[in-house]
Amino acid sequence: MKLRNLLFRLLAGALCLVLFNEFFVYYLVLLECQWPTKPHPVNGQEPVKVMLLADTHLLGPIHGHWFDKLRREWQMHRTFQSAMTLFRPEAVFVLGDIFDEGNWVNQKEFDAYVDRFRKLFHTPEGTQLYSIVGNHDIGFHYATHPYLTHRFGKAFNNTGVTMTSIRGVNFVAINSVAMEGDGCQLCETAEKELRGISAIFKCGRGVGHGCKSFPKLEEYSRPIVLQHYPMYRESD
Repeated sequence: MKLRNLLFRLLAGALCLVLFNEFFVYYLVLLECQWPTKPHPVNGQEPVKVMLLADTHLLGPIHGHWFDKLRREWQMHRTFQSAMTLFRPEAVFVLGDIFDEGNWVNQKEFDAYVDRFRKLFHTPEGTQLYSIVGNHDIGFHYATHPYLTHRFGKAFNNTGVTMTSIRGVNFVAINSVAMEGDGCQLCETAEKELRGISAIFKCGRGVGHGCKSFPKLEEYSRPIVLQHYPMYRESD
């Protein structure tokens, strides 16, 4: 009887330990965070709650070890889903390098990659997920290929320069890989898209030309620019 009680206590303790470390600890840590103090509504609009996520680097089939992959992805999944439960953002922007080997894998492996990402980082109703391309998703500028860009765009509907407006707050997502400025096809397409979005903002400010041919902003505000590469860093 004593041995049975001891085993029961050990098993109960082990179960509590697992539940705490694999589930509850994420909530306890995230409860330290909170949204900024709620400002007064601007033009009658409530503040937009947005979460930024970057460099998830989901391990691939080439260099990723199965146990490392299992452990990392479980922790990312629990952290993300706990944050979704506690904070309920209206939008989540993933700032590139979703995958670690996105530029190396074949189509079948890429499809499996996308499926894993969507399962790990699925969002609740009312939260929209936007994904921006990074160099590990399609390769660096000198190594990327239209095929890699196309398949990422097909999966995530974003490979160039796009604008998203949420209640008058305007987000501009830029493909950093396409900002080399050397006249390549990818660069020219992205630069053309960027000029088009620039024209929309100029028209929104009342300083543009030919504004009838551009979509009208719901409400003008300075754009929030999002991309994978840092906007500024000291030279290497």
